Amino acid sequence: MAVGGKNHAEVRFGGDALLPPDTTWPHHESRPLEPLAVLDLAAVAPLNPELPPPRHGVFNLFYIENLLSSDSVAAGEYESCRVVLADPETAARKHSPRSVQRHRERALYGRESFTIPDFEDVVYELTDLPDTTAETYDVLGEAETEPRHRIGGWPNLVRNPVLDDSGEVHLPAQLDSEERMKWRWGDSGSLHFLAEGMDLKAGEFGRVRLETQCC
Repeated sequence: MAVGGKNHAEVRFGGDALLPPDTTWPHHESRPLEPLAVLDLAAVAPLNPELPPPRHGVFNLFYIENLLSSDSVAAGEYESCRVVLADPETAARKHSPRSVQRHRERALYGRESFTIPDFEDVVYELTDLPDTTAETYDVLGEAETEPRHRIGGWPNLVRNPVLDDSGEVHLPAQLDSEERMKWRWGDSGSLHFLAEGMDLKAGEFGRVRLETQCC
């Protein structure tokens, strides 16, 4: 599913977080994370029936740049991003700490979007496709316009694959660099929030990890 434009009050980029009562602001050591997006699953889940549970609640996506090395991620540390699930019935808006950059609020709408695995993706061997199929890939790729924000589906890759061949890793969200939000991930790259299917079904988001890709 792709996102953009405006419509739903709690499907948005920027602004305040929408957190459960008594929840402390996500930090890495002494550094508070930046709130990037609030996504109401009741609004987006019907547009993407293949997205694993949960189907109710509000995702808060947080991020802070340049905290982790690849070795840290391999060791199971996921401090550069955080996903906090809140019940919209009890959650309250919470301002970010003064030291955190506050991105302007931009309401979003969702639309269904057909996504395909990249030629470089390890899940499928796409090097020997018939010419007609390869041409279709080219047309679909050219039809996409920047920025390519996504909830679920296949990621838009810049470099290496971010999913594996187990089929158990999912893409809760992809956020692209965008001038309107003053987002620039590396050299105009993308943030890929990745999660195991079993964690999504259990409502466990402590192991959501982040893959940043740029040219």
